Amino acid sequence: MASSIISTDKAKCRDCYRCVRVCPVKAIRIQEGQARVDADRCIVCGTCVRECPQRAKHVRNDLQHVRQILASPAKTIASVAPSFPAALPEYGGGLLQSALIKMGFDMVTETSVGAEIVAEETAELLQRESRTMVTSACPVVVSLIEHYHPSACENITPIQSPMIAHAKYLKQKYGNDYKVVFIGPCSAKKLEAEIEAAGIVDAVLTFEELRQAFAEDNIQLKSLKPRTYDDVRPANAQLFPLEGGLARTAAISGGLLNEDFAAVSGSEHVEEMIEHLSHHSPIRLFEALFCPGGCINGACVGAASDMFTRKNRVLQYHKRNPFEAEEVFRSEDGKSLDLSRSIATEEIRQPAFDEEEILSVLRASGKNSPDDELNCGACGYSSCRENAVAVLMGMAERSMCVPWMRHLAQRKTDQIIDNSPNGIVMVDEEFNIVSFNPAFGQMFACSDEIVGQPISTIVDPGDFERVAADLVPRISGKTVVFPQYGLVTSASIYRLEDEDVMIGIYANITKTKEDEDRIARIRNQTLANAEQVIDKQMRMAQEIASILGETTSETRVLLRKLTRLAEESEDPKTEQ
Repeated sequence: MASSIISTDKAKCRDCYRCVRVCPVKAIRIQEGQARVDADRCIVCGTCVRECPQRAKHVRNDLQHVRQILASPAKTIASVAPSFPAALPEYGGGLLQSALIKMGFDMVTETSVGAEIVAEETAELLQRESRTMVTSACPVVVSLIEHYHPSACENITPIQSPMIAHAKYLKQKYGNDYKVVFIGPCSAKKLEAEIEAAGIVDAVLTFEELRQAFAEDNIQLKSLKPRTYDDVRPANAQLFPLEGGLARTAAISGGLLNEDFAAVSGSEHVEEMIEHLSHHSPIRLFEALFCPGGCINGACVGAASDMFTRKNRVLQYHKRNPFEAEEVFRSEDGKSLDLSRSIATEEIRQPAFDEEEILSVLRASGKNSPDDELNCGACGYSSCRENAVAVLMGMAERSMCVPWMRHLAQRKTDQIIDNSPNGIVMVDEEFNIVSFNPAFGQMFACSDEIVGQPISTIVDPGDFERVAADLVPRISGKTVVFPQYGLVTSASIYRLEDEDVMIGIYANITKTKEDEDRIARIRNQTLANAEQVIDKQMRMAQEIASILGETTSETRVLLRKLTRLAEESEDPKTEQ
């Protein structure tokens, strides 16, 4: 249905499901915890962009495309939506026109002229038709009806929007070779320009993109001089972006009676209006604007002020309005324009699932009976069954059920604690036992009767008191001996953040301690035995050395005697 006008920054998306909750048509698809816009279901209202707390949703930026148009030989006209005082109040008094000329536009005009043409066409239509009508000025309302409430398509006025009417008026007056760039607060205008106004509106800039352009071009307010709009000024339609703006314009120019009219804004009221259309209604015309409060609350206004301040700025601008062209728009100027449009029925059909399929999804998330269906809306859907259908459609995941995931996490935590071989005890701020696991009960020979009793009935509370008094941030791996229980433990004690409870964890190291003592005894005995062996070896070495010394001496004496005898036997004198 829609091109990718709205995208998601995955790095910023934090699976909070805020976009799912606020999306009026549930066009947000959750995959692996990431939220992305399903372009086939999206009506480009921009609600998810406006409401995302992480600023992870973005409207497509067309600034570079507009710069290419401005750089081309063609003359370019800016068509500025009448809601601009709400978004750019500092550029009032003719400064916006000057800034746009500096940016590269050849002419700057007001879309309100198109609104007056549409208002008059609407008033004339009501004189010819008796059925209840819904204005077609808001592209989001039209898209909502076309795709989700096709039975109400016949109620939409077959008249093109003020943006298209103004672009047609400008091109008829100045030539089709002129380019028209609409500047406004609405993300859906980008889609309308591509589909309904292809070849008529050449590009769409949002007010946020315009601020970006001014910053990039270093356009300073102090360098601007007031400038009037080019082309004619609107007579009455500068209040068009507010609730009832069309009615006021049409009533002045075409005589629409107030009792025949109802202005609605906001998705809930628009849905209520569509439901009302199925009944016989005394209302002749509904002016429907999808954003709450009207176009001054568009997704791309980009203003930090509240809605009431923005509304007052538009009212004050309409009241002052001193920097306008002298010539006022005349209704005859738009008579020759063909503003007729057809309303296409492109219903998005909801796939049908049988009861067993829905129940299967519900059971998979712990909802085995209607009493288990909390319908809390934390997942973004109004009921558990609606979420189950979304899961079957591939739009949602079972993990989106926050109570169920919390239950699973708690159950896993309980299982881990219950099956832990370490003794775990929870103590409140008054040092009374809140709970403990089976291992603690076994280690300290206690039963459930100790719950509510002071921890001092089981262990020395000193370490708990030190942690509670912030004398130490926590105790980790302290060896504590409990001779009365025949235990040696490694104790860790810490405080739970943001809670007035402390946790004590006792690891049974009795056997480890015994093993260490036995090893120490063996080590000491071995060292003692080694000392004895060394002593014996030293004595033996000394004795051997002594014996060897005596023997060596005697051998030396004997050898000397033998040497002398040998020498004497060889002497010839001796032989004579």
